[in-house]
Amino acid sequence: MRRILLSLTVFLTVGLFLQPGFHSGGAQALTIGPITFPDIDPPVTIDQSKPTVIAKPTWMPELTEDDTVILIPGTTDYDGADQLNRTRDIGMFGVDPAHQPTVQVVNYPAAFGFTIGDFPIYLAGTGTFNESVEIGTAKGVAAAEAAYAANPDQKIVINGYSQSAPVAMDVAYMLRQRGTIPDEKIIVVLGADSRFPNTGVENVVPSFIPGMYTNGDRDTADTGDVEVHSYCVRGDATCGVGNPFANPVSTFFYLIPGFYVHAFLTYRINEYDVAKTWTENNTTYTVYDGGNPWGMVLRDLGVPVPKEFDDFVSAVVPVPMPGEQATIAGHVIPTPRELQDIVADKLGLTVPVTDPDRNPDVEDRLRDDTTADDSTTAPPAAPPTTPARTSTDPADVTPSSPVAETASADESPAETPDTETPNTETPDTDAPDTGSDTSETAAADTETSDASDADGSSSESSDGGNTSTSGE
Repeated sequence: MRRILLSLTVFLTVGLFLQPGFHSGGAQALTIGPITFPDIDPPVTIDQSKPTVIAKPTWMPELTEDDTVILIPGTTDYDGADQLNRTRDIGMFGVDPAHQPTVQVVNYPAAFGFTIGDFPIYLAGTGTFNESVEIGTAKGVAAAEAAYAANPDQKIVINGYSQSAPVAMDVAYMLRQRGTIPDEKIIVVLGADSRFPNTGVENVVPSFIPGMYTNGDRDTADTGDVEVHSYCVRGDATCGVGNPFANPVSTFFYLIPGFYVHAFLTYRINEYDVAKTWTENNTTYTVYDGGNPWGMVLRDLGVPVPKEFDDFVSAVVPVPMPGEQATIAGHVIPTPRELQDIVADKLGLTVPVTDPDRNPDVEDRLRDDTTADDSTTAPPAAPPTTPARTSTDPADVTPSSPVAETASADESPAETPDTETPNTETPDTDAPDTGSDTSETAAADTETSDASDADGSSSESSDGGNTSTSGE
């Protein structure tokens, strides 16, 4: 994951940030055609084991152990561990592991690459981004249909993040086109969707690189009565990209921290404020705000910058608001991707697209697809070690790590009086000594030492035993 983060940061900063999706996972060697470069895997410098609040977001529907989640991992997250950490393990599907739904992990390339002519360039995994999405869609449809056939009374939840967010939406779209699962039985949960309205990277970057074509905005009516929930953290470089035509400074200023937020910090959404929410047809969008992206990154790296730092930087360089169109003097400014559509329409040209809701040939292939289900069942979740909350009230959460620390500290409030009790007996040691008093004082000292040791042990357990996540 760290190799991919560094490679993409350099590649995209120099080359107009041409990435439709980005995820963490196991590092693999960079492949260009038949050439395999040595693996670039920097030393671990980022602590990904920080605790967070275990809670079910208020927008998330109630699920039971009778339901099934079709979990589609992100780029290079081949076993779905990263995606499980940022969803199930933070309570998104319910805080009680005994009543959480079964999770089926879709097996697909989860690759990121493109082609130049017939020459493939694979940045992660084997395959191009567009190939990976189509294969993932076919595999996701097969997994959903197999789960539903086993129990038609259940809800089928299709979950994706970044690259797998468009895969999840394509799965829902194709299930509707195939007519195999009723709309009311399907729920879609998306994180950091690259086709997030207006600010998703596929709505900003033009479609011109083979294997990495972008698909523009969606029509929310295309999924009918399917219930869709899509969330984005402000500053995320996949779903919250600025418009470089309207705000070039903020767009590029937040690019690098946006990669970090996207890869490492979205598992902490229960700690963030809800900045904005709206509904279009049957799709609900939620925007989380964890502070200025630079401040979020610095704090996560252990630099204790205050909230005033975030306020100052955001005032100087405003952070793009996910989902909002950029304007100048009240006039909407099209993104480069939207301008491409406008120009192509005027010239009678066709912009290359690959998602089934935009490309009839892809839709036909997926409608007739007979891919067999080869998804795997995720291992059961471990019981949470932080106090669980059954919902996330935007008024109760704050935009940084102190929420998690408070939750951890609540685990042992009763221990503090025990450690202080012997102090109230201290004056007794100044009285004339007796054998009995000396014995009691020694016992009190021993209790103090034991209580202190127990406190330290509890604190270490609290810090190290909470929900953790690897980057995306």
